[in-house]
Amino acid sequence: MKKHLKYLAALAMLSLYSCSDFLTLSPETQRNVLGYYNTPSDFNNALVGSYATLRASGLYGSSLIWMGEVSTDNSDYGVTRQAVNVDNYQFIDKTYTSLNSVIYAAWRDHYAGLRRVNAIINRIQDVEMADNLKNQYLGEAQFLRALFYFNLVRLFGDVPLVTEEITDPDGGADLARTPKDKAYELIIADLTSAEAKLPATYPAAQAGRATQGAARGLLGKVYLTQKAWDKAAAKLKEVIDSGTYRLLPSYADVFSFTTPVNAEILFNVQYKSGNTGQGSNFGRAFAPWQAGATVLGPNAGTGGGTNRPTEDMENAYEEGDLRKPFTMQSSYINNVGNVVNERYVSKYIQFGALAGDSDVDFPVLRYADVLLMYGEALNELGQTEQAISFLNQVRTRAGLAGLSGLSQEGYRLAMEQERRVELAFENHRWFDLIRTDRYLTVLRSKGSNVKDFHILYLIPQLELDLNEALTQNPGYSEN
Repeated sequence: MKKHLKYLAALAMLSLYSCSDFLTLSPETQRNVLGYYNTPSDFNNALVGSYATLRASGLYGSSLIWMGEVSTDNSDYGVTRQAVNVDNYQFIDKTYTSLNSVIYAAWRDHYAGLRRVNAIINRIQDVEMADNLKNQYLGEAQFLRALFYFNLVRLFGDVPLVTEEITDPDGGADLARTPKDKAYELIIADLTSAEAKLPATYPAAQAGRATQGAARGLLGKVYLTQKAWDKAAAKLKEVIDSGTYRLLPSYADVFSFTTPVNAEILFNVQYKSGNTGQGSNFGRAFAPWQAGATVLGPNAGTGGGTNRPTEDMENAYEEGDLRKPFTMQSSYINNVGNVVNERYVSKYIQFGALAGDSDVDFPVLRYADVLLMYGEALNELGQTEQAISFLNQVRTRAGLAGLSGLSQEGYRLAMEQERRVELAFENHRWFDLIRTDRYLTVLRSKGSNVKDFHILYLIPQLELDLNEALTQNPGYSEN
């Protein structure tokens, strides 16, 4: 989509439903729901709206940065503590409460996305349209449902599993948590179905929609998370062997706002400038607190100090790593010409973009990730020597010498290091350390106050109050 389709249909939807989610089931919006989903155009608009959910504050728009990066050794927060940011500092102090607004937003917005895609999946079979278009739209909705649930089960563990469109405003008030194994069954089924239905590529005007490669890559990650090494290796190899994707020669080109849909991207959260509410705010949010035009350009606002790289993260890069000068900076020159020693993430900055209105997309799944995951699966299958070649492909692009002679355990540590610097500030660190059972060990070795039960986040208090069937995760108080 992006500069091509790029949520043009969403703009039309927003003009109709600007003050409420068009799928919200309440008396004032029920008329819109009942009158929708009658034509292929309706489903296309509904899908574009579902993609737009990924940009919500509770998903890739904000919450996953705090939960996936700031909660780890990668980054912290560069703003002075005050009452208005107490929830943010809980990710650094590991003092989460069930009133945390960031965690609540993550829960809320994932389920908002699920509400949208469930309506598409439940209604599309009853509408007459070309089979290939129906399959594509269904596959896209299944891909998104799998992504939403994959995030939820990794963040929260057992969660309510909703696959039907809820037509009663109180229909979600008594949904108990479903064992995550059942959620994984749905995730795998959805991705398997999506893989069979989605095209390998789209015409330029539709670039950015979920593809067959995106479904395969995400399914490979699901199997890797389940430690189903053979299945993960087989599925990830399909992505590699397809010939659709490759590493770009330059790391910086992967994040270019001029070529956001490129040969390395399997799936992006897309942004578009133009003062329509669809631009990205990451560049400004990640710039140093109150830094202005010298970092961001004129009329770009001031930095938010979010996701500030730690000293440990800065030191994680090897000498000569070409990724570091693009990914992060250690200082900047302020508006009066003084050097300020403050680290910040630079990989999402589009210099000169208006405040909160950048074109830089946010990567969810890219080919470098696939190569590293495939190497990880091979190593766990005892094929360490073969695995090293895939790790080295990523290192070579970064200007680093290849590794050799690694043991299985040595490869695990090398893989952990490589994923950290290659995928820095892309919401992978927490998920990676949890997946490899290394979160507690790594964080404690660096002085973190992390507790055993922090391998899951807590269920938001508002959800517990609204739904008596919900229970809190072990270790957290419900009060």
